[in-house]
Amino acid sequence: MTRRKLGTHTAKMMVLLLLPALLLAACTARQFGGPDGWKAYGPAGPAGPAGPPGPAGPPGPPGPAGPPGPFGSAGPLGPPGPQGPAGEKGEAAKWTSFRDILFAYDKADIEAGEQVKIADIVAFMKQNAGSELSLEGYTDPRGADTYNLKLSDRRVKAVREALVAGGVEAKRIRIGANGERDRNCDQDTEECFQKNRRVEVFVR
Repeated sequence: MTRRKLGTHTAKMMVLLLLPALLLAACTARQFGGPDGWKAYGPAGPAGPAGPPGPAGPPGPPGPAGPPGPFGSAGPLGPPGPQGPAGEKGEAAKWTSFRDILFAYDKADIEAGEQVKIADIVAFMKQNAGSELSLEGYTDPRGADTYNLKLSDRRVKAVREALVAGGVEAKRIRIGANGERDRNCDQDTEECFQKNRRVEVFVR
């Protein structure tokens, strides 16, 4: 082979060897992420600003009821209600009084003028079998308290005995002795003292 032909052959071989290298270099030099290249992902960038809030969604279903709270303070008082009917004023309201049976000074005997009062009480008790009597004996303020208490006891027992003798059952009679307490006249005169020497009679 001549030198000229050898040089031409060598040149062709060099071209054939360089052609793949050029193609590879061309491919390597092409930028990624272009219109027709491969996409390359780098590290994430910083977050952008938040967008405006969207519209509110529909309300959800109601939740379960919570436990009851503490009681509040009491409110102001309301206006008073209408007044009710009047009732009886204690034990005394059930009793009706007869005329007092009067006694002489320092005496426990029932005088003749007082016997008519005894008769009226006996008649009433016989006509009202369901009734009962209460007798309360008293004295005028003269004399010692202890003596007057015993004197009032003798007087009230004398009236009870007269009523029982007239036909009133003893179990229908209650008695009490009060001495000089509860005076029904406060003047220191004989007329006032006479009013104090008494046995009060109540029936119900």
